[in-house]
Amino acid sequence: MGTVSVSSDYSRSLLVASAAAGDTGDAGGSLRARIEASRVHVSIDPAVPGSATALEVLVADLRRLPVQLSLDPGHGANRLGHDLVDRLQDLATGIDPDRPLTIGGMPPSAFHARLGLDHSEADVTGAPDGHGASIRRTGHAFRSLRHRGSGLGAMLTAALLTGEVFKSVTGLKPGTYRQITSLDFCPVTLTGSDSVAPAPVHVERLALAGAGAIGTAVALILSMLEATGELIVVDKEVFEPPNVMTYSLGTTHDAARAVPKVDLVKAALPLIDVSAVHGTIDDLIARIDARQLEMPASVLGALDNIAARHDMQRIYPDLILDGGTGGRAGTTVSLHEARPTGPCMRCYFPNAPTGPSLEQRIHEATGLPLPRIARGDDPLTEDDLRGRSPDERRRLRPHLGRPVCGLARLIGLTADDGPVDFRPSAAFVAQQVASLMIGALIARSRTTNLGTTRQVEYDTLYGPHPDMVDGRRPHAGCYCQTSASVIEAVRQQRA
Repeated sequence: MGTVSVSSDYSRSLLVASAAAGDTGDAGGSLRARIEASRVHVSIDPAVPGSATALEVLVADLRRLPVQLSLDPGHGANRLGHDLVDRLQDLATGIDPDRPLTIGGMPPSAFHARLGLDHSEADVTGAPDGHGASIRRTGHAFRSLRHRGSGLGAMLTAALLTGEVFKSVTGLKPGTYRQITSLDFCPVTLTGSDSVAPAPVHVERLALAGAGAIGTAVALILSMLEATGELIVVDKEVFEPPNVMTYSLGTTHDAARAVPKVDLVKAALPLIDVSAVHGTIDDLIARIDARQLEMPASVLGALDNIAARHDMQRIYPDLILDGGTGGRAGTTVSLHEARPTGPCMRCYFPNAPTGPSLEQRIHEATGLPLPRIARGDDPLTEDDLRGRSPDERRRLRPHLGRPVCGLARLIGLTADDGPVDFRPSAAFVAQQVASLMIGALIARSRTTNLGTTRQVEYDTLYGPHPDMVDGRRPHAGCYCQTSASVIEAVRQQRA
């Protein structure tokens, strides 16, 4: 029986690019043409520790953009091995069979991204430094690397380099981004360096809530760290075609087979005993209460809405490390540290004001059925216009080919900078969120005394900065404060 696959869907990547460029009427038009005409060339110094691992992530991330992608195989002692080159080509083909990775010299006018420390001929160069990353432009010298690059450092380096490529090929307007010229950043310390060398990672009583763009990036980092231990992963959905371009795991073949997302995570972590819950947070809680699963001490939250975050809080673990994306273009990343005694997820994300849901408002404005709106990743088609009124067709037709999830902003139901339920996503953005989450997990494993509970936020179009960390305290009227005795009783019963 032949292999079944689906055609590649760049709609989500283009939605992020369109929003970042501030050109909401151009998805599928000149912006797409600009990106498709862009040449991106990748090279590597394989002698730099961690660079080969970073290369695999970088090639995959760049293949999730519809650019013309090429790789310099190197020469002499620095020539890449045939096995690695074959693996990279297979990786690119699994994401988009119609856009192969070209092996050879740099094409004319290509943007050159390099992994290594010699950056005289590249537009941007990066290298893993322990759990962190160093990024430089020409004219800015690298400092000496402090540690061998880890899997976390490799992931962050690749994600930051992809962000620099993204800024270039999308032609962002001046003032809407910052070109990184020199950056040293470690997601464990949230500073420019880490005095502690990376150690083997072993996880116990850990859960991952959500196996989407952020959750698969978390899993890939744990895989590249060769982490051991035990993990619970919970997600009710299956892997679909639009996910290929926004997740860090999964191929077009996986999308054609509609593989449960939890199974993708489990397959990526052969050194970890993964308990997969193909269901909701309520299903996970029921299995904990039935003593079928041990109550996790820490939960990595990779969810995309307020209700799900509130459900996650009802697990009542010792610590929640919640990651998210947001902002006008979906390029802002955030980390929220939460505890059962507060601040909790309800402190960070209070209930939204009552009123019609965003889905209901889209339905009332466009006539699209609610079940169709729920399939937010699927692009709008001519079939969706059938049966609509003339006014509804007029409102919908300019947005054919774009994901339904972006309609609220495009037809004026939400402000560009206001909160929305649907967020565009990109793998390199989710990977920076996941790096913050795993960095915080490692930091908490080193010491229990990190001071106040922290919230971290920065826009990936600008990069990490010194003022991105804030301390958070509980809200006086939150449930975690008014019902502290009830929460503690539940925790004791589940322990």
